[in-house]
Amino acid sequence: MKTIIRQSLLLVLFWFVVFFIGRLTFYICILPLLKDVPPELMFRSLYKGLRLDVSMIGYLLSVPLLLMAVFYIIRKQFAVKLIAFLNYSFIVLYVLTIVGEACLYREWHAKLSIQALQHFAHPGEVIKSATAGLTLLFFGLTFGLVFIFIQVYSRRISPKFSSYIQVEKRPVQWWKGAVFLLVSIAFSFISIRGGLQPIPIQSSDAAFCAQPIANDAAVNPMWNIIFNLVDYQAHSRENPFKDMPQDEADNIVKNLYAANSDSTIYFLDNKRPNIVYIILESWSANVIQSFGGDNFAPFTDSLSRQGIRFTKIYPPAYVSDQGIPSILSGYPSVSRISVINQSEKSKKLPCISHDLKKYGYQSGFLFGGDLNYGNIKSYIYNKEFDVIKEESNFNNNIPRGKLGIQDGEMQHQYLQELNLAKPPFVYAWFTLSTHMPYDFPGEKKRLVKGKENDYINSIAYADNALRNFFNEAKKQAWYKNTLFVLVADHSHATHKNQSVFDPEFHRIPLVFFGDVINEKWKGKAISSTFSQADVTATILAQMDLKTEAKAYNWSKNIFDPKANHFAYFCSFEGCGIVTDNGCVGYQHTYKELVINRTKNQNATDSLLKTAKAYQQAVYEDFRLK
Repeated sequence: MKTIIRQSLLLVLFWFVVFFIGRLTFYICILPLLKDVPPELMFRSLYKGLRLDVSMIGYLLSVPLLLMAVFYIIRKQFAVKLIAFLNYSFIVLYVLTIVGEACLYREWHAKLSIQALQHFAHPGEVIKSATAGLTLLFFGLTFGLVFIFIQVYSRRISPKFSSYIQVEKRPVQWWKGAVFLLVSIAFSFISIRGGLQPIPIQSSDAAFCAQPIANDAAVNPMWNIIFNLVDYQAHSRENPFKDMPQDEADNIVKNLYAANSDSTIYFLDNKRPNIVYIILESWSANVIQSFGGDNFAPFTDSLSRQGIRFTKIYPPAYVSDQGIPSILSGYPSVSRISVINQSEKSKKLPCISHDLKKYGYQSGFLFGGDLNYGNIKSYIYNKEFDVIKEESNFNNNIPRGKLGIQDGEMQHQYLQELNLAKPPFVYAWFTLSTHMPYDFPGEKKRLVKGKENDYINSIAYADNALRNFFNEAKKQAWYKNTLFVLVADHSHATHKNQSVFDPEFHRIPLVFFGDVINEKWKGKAISSTFSQADVTATILAQMDLKTEAKAYNWSKNIFDPKANHFAYFCSFEGCGIVTDNGCVGYQHTYKELVINRTKNQNATDSLLKTAKAYQQAVYEDFRLK
């Protein structure tokens, strides 16, 4: 019995060491993000997550301990082999989790979650979107750590099972085995729930500071995935963001939109223009000078100064499969969900392509990559676009990158499709080159310091592609009767090194441009706060299609003089609200207010409650669709 107890303790120690090395690996992988993280906090995170580590060990040892008891009682070698197989499997799963999370964190600044794993339904697209360096890092670390951990386990732990075989009388052997079994069950139960306290352990138990990266490092990644999976399944039946009675949350949100009226200020000279969307992949407002950023996109800067630019637009989205339905259907998202990942729900959304059919509009959607990514294709087909083209539909002779056809080539394809379209039409082009792996053609310059230099270079490349598109577009017959809508699907980290809980991280460009805009509006900058989800309702209102606009319950008309000036934003781990007078950013995992730019405590409390109410109401609407 002493041997089996010693073996159990060895396994516990082994996993503690593995978790410690896992945290060090995480920090090494995200070194570029650690500029503002004090070393003392990084050190503390190595032990602040011990309770979650113990809980995870409870999960990992529950079956092996049971098998040890079985082996001790019946002395069958199959139990030893099964224990080894399980532990080898757990090692591989843990390494995949920690390395995958570290690589994800470099780009999304968030821990691995069920939503992130859903993207692996199309693994080819995930691999395409990763840089060569990130791919090498993932596979190199994975194979290296798996090899090391398995070697340590097989040489120092696994062989010791042979020493269990002892000569004892059957009754003694049975009662000792039964006692060990009961102790093992108790250990697993208590460790998994984090103790005997009334409330089981939560990820917030590892939070210890106001620095999100240090808190995230403290949370065991494998425990987080298990918790996230259970939480995800449970909350398909319940709302995970239940911060107040549902009626109260609904009333708060209702009041946000209550000021909306049927009145509008018109900026269009023509009520039936062609509408040409250019959905800018991952564009941040920080890269355009006219939006208060740096001058990395001089053409877009110039274009925005000739049209109407909206300098305080925030998306209720942080990935493309959230941003596209926000733009075209006026539907917001919250952390970890995307309505278009569930086709039965997205079918119920309105969409401008569908609404304009009855008025004779032809519709189209073009993308140089694979529309299966994020289930975008299902959404586009459900919305009855007349023309849908992705990479596989274009000539194989067109040069491509890992993700597909680069913007410099796709702008030609978009122009050709618009020339073939029968006016009036509503078309959308979802750009690609500003997404990892940034393998666009041409030289990359040293524009900024740090890991975002490739991203900034991709902005410059895409900006030039837009220049070429508009230079040719203005020669076409349909140009003079066209409203161009340039808007990002979501933002991206830049050289500004802003927190994902800061609304300035999420601020995106929105530009209305074209000869159909009244002269007195050209060159105007709208600095009031609005949402990306407000775009379509605004366009429909300009077209006097007020009945259709009312179907967009989460969208408001920007040019309604009575509309409230606000925007909700979200990230993997939080949410926030922005108004003309202040903003808050909240990390809901740790229940922590990270960003607070308000005048007083009353304003802070009010905005925080509004953000929570909006998040709760959106999820409830999504859940019940």
